[in-house]
Amino acid sequence: MKLFARIATGLMLLTGSVSVMSNVSGLGTFPGTPTQDVRKTIERTQAKSLGERDGGVPVTYDVGRVVAPSISFERPMRLAIQQRLGSQINAPMVVKTKQHLAQTFGYANLIVYYLDDQDLSQAIRSKMIDYFIANADFFALEQSLTRVTQIATLWPGTADSAAESFGGVIFSLKAKPKDGRATPELTLMDMSHASVAATFPSSMSGWMAPLAEFARAGGNVEKVRSQVSFLGTNPDNVVNSVLSGMTQMGVLPACYLEQIEASGKINIERDFNIINRLAGDGLRCAHSTQLYPGWAFGALPHVDAIQSKAVSAALFTMAPEDKGCEWALPTLNRSVFDLFYTLKVGPYSHLANWNLQRFMHENAGMIALGFFLAFLVLTYAATLSMLVHRKTRQLREALAQRDLIEAEATQSRQHIANLERTGIVGQMSTIIAHELKQPLGAIMNYANGLLRRLGRDEMNPQRFEDALKEIASQAERASKIVERVRSYARHDYPPRKVADLSVVINHAIQTFRRSRTTDAQIVVKVAPFSWAAVDEWEIELAVLNLLKNATDAISGVADPCIEVALYAEDDKNWILSVADNGPFITDEALAKFFKPLQTSKGDSGMGLGLSIVANIAERHAGHITVERNGTRGVRFVITIPRVLDAPPALTPGGTTAQSVPAAHNQLADVLPGLRSLPEKEKSNDINSPQSIMTKSLSDVAHLMDHPETWHGSGKSTLGGRSATNNDKNILEETRKL
Repeated sequence: MKLFARIATGLMLLTGSVSVMSNVSGLGTFPGTPTQDVRKTIERTQAKSLGERDGGVPVTYDVGRVVAPSISFERPMRLAIQQRLGSQINAPMVVKTKQHLAQTFGYANLIVYYLDDQDLSQAIRSKMIDYFIANADFFALEQSLTRVTQIATLWPGTADSAAESFGGVIFSLKAKPKDGRATPELTLMDMSHASVAATFPSSMSGWMAPLAEFARAGGNVEKVRSQVSFLGTNPDNVVNSVLSGMTQMGVLPACYLEQIEASGKINIERDFNIINRLAGDGLRCAHSTQLYPGWAFGALPHVDAIQSKAVSAALFTMAPEDKGCEWALPTLNRSVFDLFYTLKVGPYSHLANWNLQRFMHENAGMIALGFFLAFLVLTYAATLSMLVHRKTRQLREALAQRDLIEAEATQSRQHIANLERTGIVGQMSTIIAHELKQPLGAIMNYANGLLRRLGRDEMNPQRFEDALKEIASQAERASKIVERVRSYARHDYPPRKVADLSVVINHAIQTFRRSRTTDAQIVVKVAPFSWAAVDEWEIELAVLNLLKNATDAISGVADPCIEVALYAEDDKNWILSVADNGPFITDEALAKFFKPLQTSKGDSGMGLGLSIVANIAERHAGHITVERNGTRGVRFVITIPRVLDAPPALTPGGTTAQSVPAAHNQLADVLPGLRSLPEKEKSNDINSPQSIMTKSLSDVAHLMDHPETWHGSGKSTLGGRSATNNDKNILEETRKL
């Protein structure tokens, strides 16, 4: 018996005719192969006249009327109808559809067959038919196994949508008061222990939909299946079973109770309790389950597309049946597949039961692959263990080699750091020489002036004290310059302070003009009061380096020009740029600009200038980039964080900071004649960019450059007042300096 069962199951799987029903027996109505059985069934049913009674409904056809003569047929259309549709509530729609298609395409062009589920499935696979009408569950199952296409869906008049038109109803006998107390009504979960009656197990709306609703609620489906009674296709049997008390619950397709009530046999509200009643979803019949699509009108893949469109058009133009039933556009069967999955039937039947033998059979390939991978892993582990000793020795040697390389790298970094410190000192040598020369020269000038006054016995205690204070001040400045150089050599950088970048940049430009000889035009675009937290010495050094590089780059150019600009990129950053119009620079040369020890100046360069500038930019929380300045030269751009609001001590109206006019007044205390300079000349001299240590002698330099303000016989005017002989003597002494 087991062998026979296995052979039968194998044949069913081979022919693909396994339906949703779990108790299908036999492979056909005639002996032989499944295809022969179906062919004989078709031959037997083909002789049926279209005028015979179909499903108990008399049919009359106007055979001579052909509405669509333009469609050419090589052979008649073969339409198969699922046999059990004739016993359902919408059976008259089958007859009306046959009649309409015959009238549209002609009697000679239409052949109709009635097949049970198994024969219909085999006819689809053997392409013995062209079209078929079946329940939504049968079509969904065939759709999962073949390439059938749905061209129309039945839309009953009791539903608002063809996609949600079929469902099931679960009912029980209305409870009557007992001993004066109301008996509680049965619920959906009571199906697990109550006796249940239904029509037949393959009915989607009459059994599978209610069972799926019970499963979604968490019930034990297998327990209900074991105690249900199937009473045949006649719904009256189920109703009578509940009314007589033989079963506690009844299950029918939706709208069947309303049909029986219309015959006067029952009263739904009086006799029955609708369990899990649903409403408001578009179906105007008592129902207990979610709704599913109506019958499907399917076409096989081999059907001509033009003919299929014509059939679709004929169905959609068909007048509704007496109860409002009609064909509508095809719908999706997602809800049907969800039902299959919930009940583990149809394409999901393999999920219902799990056993080791089936698991091994279904996953034999993956299991073999797993064993093969395990073998590879074990082989690899064995090979790896053999190489561990050898690799360990090599690793020790590699670690020793790495330590040696790291020691060499550390020495190289130290050497580069030394070169960088040396480069910084070398790059600042011009500034150091110039800046130390100025305070030392001022000290010598003041000392020589005092010696001459002592020689002429022209001693003024106040002037003598002022000169000594200035000598001490210049000596302190010289000491600060030396200390700054030493701090740079030790990489001991002082903290940054808020300063005006325009003053720092102009200072660097003036220092550059005095320290380098160049015919290049320097265009300066710098706005005053550009506040930033910087180390003024470092920013000046960076600008000087960029100016020197620009000067070297434009050497020999016909119209040399250097542009220095400072502008706000946004609320957070300043953009400081130095551009030149030197020769064209290649991409390869641009890529080497910021690499240490890479120079384009030959033996005269160390390759550290731009690297130092980049380090300065990074120490100021900024960065530097380089790009071509159009077709000639390059443009270096330094980004420096902004300070939007300067401290009160640094603003032009501040009282604590020493402003430029204050420095002018200090010198005026030593040389009183400077206080009467014309305001225009005074402002031009004072507000012009000054070097770090040159402001103290700027006014003296002005008088030396404009001798007409004091030179003459006897007296001369100095800014609107007469210059005394004493003033002239002082000016003559300073001029000699």
